[in-house]
Amino acid sequence: MPPWQLDRALGWGLAVACRQGFAGVVVACEPTGHRWRVVVEHADRLGLEAVCVQPLLVGRAREAEDFTRDKSDDKDALLIARLTTQLHCYLPERPTAAWARLRHLGNRRVEQLTLVTAAQQRLRDLLECGWPAALEVTRHPLDSLTWRAAMTVGRCDPARIRRLGLARFARAVARELPRWGGRRRHLGILRALYAATGDARGVTAQRAGALERAALVLADFKQALAALAEVEARMAKVLAELGLAELVTSIPGLSVVGAAAILPRPATPPASTTPRRWSSTPACARGTTPRAPLPARPPSRVGAGRCCGWPPGGRCGAHCRTTRSSPPATPT
Repeated sequence: MPPWQLDRALGWGLAVACRQGFAGVVVACEPTGHRWRVVVEHADRLGLEAVCVQPLLVGRAREAEDFTRDKSDDKDALLIARLTTQLHCYLPERPTAAWARLRHLGNRRVEQLTLVTAAQQRLRDLLECGWPAALEVTRHPLDSLTWRAAMTVGRCDPARIRRLGLARFARAVARELPRWGGRRRHLGILRALYAATGDARGVTAQRAGALERAALVLADFKQALAALAEVEARMAKVLAELGLAELVTSIPGLSVVGAAAILPRPATPPASTTPRRWSSTPACARGTTPRAPLPARPPSRVGAGRCCGWPPGGRCGAHCRTTRSSPPATPT
């Protein structure tokens, strides 16, 4: 390894210590961004122990030292070293190549889901401004494959759909529908959308520009859905190569893609394998120790001027009419 790479990755002082053969050197860093992985990789090659310190702890330590307005790399390194000596650190994970790839694909899936959701919201906003009748043809228009294909054929322009005519418009939608993943068109939606072309509601000055932009957003929506389907297929393939596809699908309510998105995360799933239990556990709470629930609220109604005393040892809840200003007097 060239010396300049070592100096850049681990710092000049650590590089000198490694060259001189100092033992007991521990590399500590914040796991932010991607550069900490490079540091851990170089430390492993040098035979050094590498640990990570949570950025939240570093931020709290900076507040305690009153470094909030004076942030620098040297002071952050001092705080990280101090937290490491106090054992406020943990060993970073070292996944295999397959699991690392699965996690990167999962991050790509999250990005595409964000683009899909953003495109849906922008499309709804633009149509509410330029052609609100197009959103009233079905209960959930943005989720309807027939509606998406019809709007693609008409380019979100009611005048264009009117010029095509109902029969020609329906045939064009039938050709476009497989590109959205559909097979059978919904004639009721097509007739309702064709009838909505005569609705002139909307902001008159914004109508032309909003509908033109809506057509562009619809194209972005289609592209994001295609990219999402591609990355989900890659994730399912990786999970099948690991030999876990059949095992995870034996859990009720869990698909291959859902398992591929959950498994590479450093979290522990709930003990119950029911779909309700899986869906009710947020990703940020998996792998953490749950807190003990507060005691149930007393069923009896508290009278005026009395404190409910709930929760025990804490502050009264919002349902209490009074505040606990002082402890009750001890009877003599």
